[in-house]
Amino acid sequence: MLFNIATLLALAPSVLSAVTDNGAKKQRNVVPGGYIVEFEDVMSVASDTKSSFYSELADKKMNPTHRMDLSSSLFKGLSFHVDSGLDQTVVASDIQAMPLVRKVWPISLYDTQDFVTAPYVNGSNSTGSSDVFSTHLMGHVDRLHAEGLTGNGTTVAVIDTGIDYLHPALGGCFGPGCKVAYGYDLVGDDYDGTNTPVPDPDPYSSCNDHGTHVAGIVAAGPNPYNFTGVVPDATLAIYRVFGCSGSSGDDVLIDAFTRAYEEGADIITASIGGANGWTEEPWSVVVSRIVAAGTPCTLAAGNDGSEGLFYGSSAADGIGVIAVGSIDNIESPVFTTYGIYSVDNSTTGQFGYLEAAIGMPNISLPLWAVSEDSTIPGDACEPLPANTPDLAGKLVLIRRGTCTFDTKAANVAAFGAQYIMFYNNAPSLTSASVTDPDILGAAMVSAEQGASWVATLAAGSAIQVTITGDLTVFSSPANNVTGGHMSTFTMWNPTNEAYVKPEISAPGGNILSTLPLAQGGYGVLSGTSMATPFVAGVVALMKQARPDLDAYTIRAILGTTGHPVTFNDGTTTYDYLAPVVQQGGGEVDAYAAVYTSTVLDVANLAFNDTAHFVKEANFTITNRGSSDITYNFDYVNAATAYTLPDDGSTQPQTFPPDLVTSGASVHFSSGSISVAAGKSEVVIVTLSPPENLATARIPVYSGFITINGTNGDSLNLPYAGIASSLKDATVLDPSTGYPYITSTSDNTFVPLDPGTVFTISLANATVNDTISNSTGLLVPNLRIGLVMGSSLIRADLLPSNGTYGTYSNTTTILGVKTLGAIAGTPTLYQPRANAWSTAFYGVLDDGSRVPAGTYSILVRALRIFGDATNPDDYDSAGTVPFTIRYVH
Repeated sequence: MLFNIATLLALAPSVLSAVTDNGAKKQRNVVPGGYIVEFEDVMSVASDTKSSFYSELADKKMNPTHRMDLSSSLFKGLSFHVDSGLDQTVVASDIQAMPLVRKVWPISLYDTQDFVTAPYVNGSNSTGSSDVFSTHLMGHVDRLHAEGLTGNGTTVAVIDTGIDYLHPALGGCFGPGCKVAYGYDLVGDDYDGTNTPVPDPDPYSSCNDHGTHVAGIVAAGPNPYNFTGVVPDATLAIYRVFGCSGSSGDDVLIDAFTRAYEEGADIITASIGGANGWTEEPWSVVVSRIVAAGTPCTLAAGNDGSEGLFYGSSAADGIGVIAVGSIDNIESPVFTTYGIYSVDNSTTGQFGYLEAAIGMPNISLPLWAVSEDSTIPGDACEPLPANTPDLAGKLVLIRRGTCTFDTKAANVAAFGAQYIMFYNNAPSLTSASVTDPDILGAAMVSAEQGASWVATLAAGSAIQVTITGDLTVFSSPANNVTGGHMSTFTMWNPTNEAYVKPEISAPGGNILSTLPLAQGGYGVLSGTSMATPFVAGVVALMKQARPDLDAYTIRAILGTTGHPVTFNDGTTTYDYLAPVVQQGGGEVDAYAAVYTSTVLDVANLAFNDTAHFVKEANFTITNRGSSDITYNFDYVNAATAYTLPDDGSTQPQTFPPDLVTSGASVHFSSGSISVAAGKSEVVIVTLSPPENLATARIPVYSGFITINGTNGDSLNLPYAGIASSLKDATVLDPSTGYPYITSTSDNTFVPLDPGTVFTISLANATVNDTISNSTGLLVPNLRIGLVMGSSLIRADLLPSNGTYGTYSNTTTILGVKTLGAIAGTPTLYQPRANAWSTAFYGVLDDGSRVPAGTYSILVRALRIFGDATNPDDYDSAGTVPFTIRYVH
């Protein structure tokens, strides 16, 4: 799953909006010719397995090249490359058929889970040492610091982009006795995810800011900005899994996690992921095994909140993994740079601005506003009128809102604009994301400053703006709009298998932390990337105070001691709780997590869908205190979220989803219960789903069981369910344009007309050898997209005239007579809002090649919870006919 580091996940549009998708951002990507295998009988594989395996691949003319040894106590396997010119679909089938192989996966690519970047500067004057850091106040970390709990004696493994350990707030050194005591660079600077890693034992990196920022949230020491990490006295183990650009393969991630586990980390954290929602991805499988073996793992829930419900992320969707959502900071820390402006060449003033990621060079230009109405909601969202003047040599003023920054940028760039000054439509500042190559500089000023300038221009005055970048000032004003509420970018679940995620949320929006010294030393980032290390630090505090806690108990405590928050859509706060599938257990409470005497055995209760409804759930409540405690039970509903926008739709709606206050009715085996010190009791929960809902829209209801003890303990156990049958949900909808036939030579994936002729060059190749497209000949490319996730997708070849008499080998699959599945299918465990391609070189999954002729492809996707042997449980759609012929 490839997301380029420079491409911010929350800005990615759905590829399902039109059949002429561009394949970017949401496309599931793999390393060309790259595979991971797990061998059979992981505890007793012979020492010569590696050589015999590669010998067999060589005998099959696959030309294997070793990539990584993934052997550990939890996983025995390898990653490797084969000749990328081979038909990879046949390669995968051949490898899976080998007796040594338990499972083969392509190497998927993942990216860091950051969202937006704000500028940074080197520090100046210290303001003291008491913990008044806003995020620590939010999560009650300050109370634990006041009691001397700072993570001493714990080790947190951070798997990320490496670290600038020369930073004084991060210890200034690497090795025994340093804050960053150990770790490893698994990849090297030049690794981009697709090439072979070049490891070395030093995790230092200054070319990417993500890992240093994450590490600072965990364990930064005193610094000029008067904050520390959640556990400033913890030891860090840093595992670098990214080069200076690109992505990371899941073989590298598996190696990093197993290294951290076997080297004794107390907690493993990774702010990395990609859209999936299934537990069967190899990285998710390994992380789940690590948790089962006793080491808690915190993973970012993801930043694609704009995609709506049922959009989980690997490996946060792993079983037992602590998935972390993001809450916006109650402050908006910002490094504001100041410029000057003059009105009619006389009156001058000073203004603060925040550079976009592309920067803002030194300029002195006249200001020109797209609109003289500072309340316009969609400023520059539509093409500008034909009489718009030449905007070259002007600084174009645009109000933020409605459409993307790039849409606005493209509309003004069409008239020659090169420099843009956005003004906000909300309090404080944010960093505009502009990638249009015609724009050379962009920044943002406050809503008030922008409105003032617009009024001045509307009155007929001229404004000259001068930017020199000489003065930058740090400030942290209150965030009174979204502070303390879920970040709009945080991902929504449940998973495709109806697991309740995330487990907990933490401050992740607008977080001040460390950056590499070469990049200024300090900066503000936002994302579940920032919330996740916060929770990892809280786990370290729990391990310091309560070293007996196991990984599952830690997960349960975190999920039930949080504070549920009300819903906020980015501008307005409502008087109902945000759905559990957005916030999990709510905002983390470190103090309660450390000191609660009451411990449950679950982090949440999943009531599944109506077809698999859990009629009777239960949880075990344990009193770990020294005296008896009586508990009273009640419940409070969160908002119910509709997945689909209306009864006739199949595609989940984007953020914010429609919410209603209809909730479930929850009943308990007893309204109260007394539990003796050191004892446990089981509480039985029955639930009646909410009524009068539009079930075709896939409503997801949720809430919290409140548990109040006479000792003062107060817990909130999240619950969630789906008020419809997921098997009834469409997963493959032909009205979206999928599936269709395009060409392998077209990276814009434009659908081709019926009857297109494709000429495939055999070029002295056998079925399993290279089939080249280097001649420029067209090769058919099957493009598939899903509106909901599917665990099994078939693509079977049919003769276009329905006549099978000329074909000697036919097979009936799920009631349909076919020539067989095309090579590379069936495909397993695909997420929604994801389009991918399978090239068809005339080869079927059994390795045979069909004769030249005219064909179509029948695609069938198994609905969620469907029976793979029942044809009625599939959605199906066929492609237009196409013709293939061969040349030598």
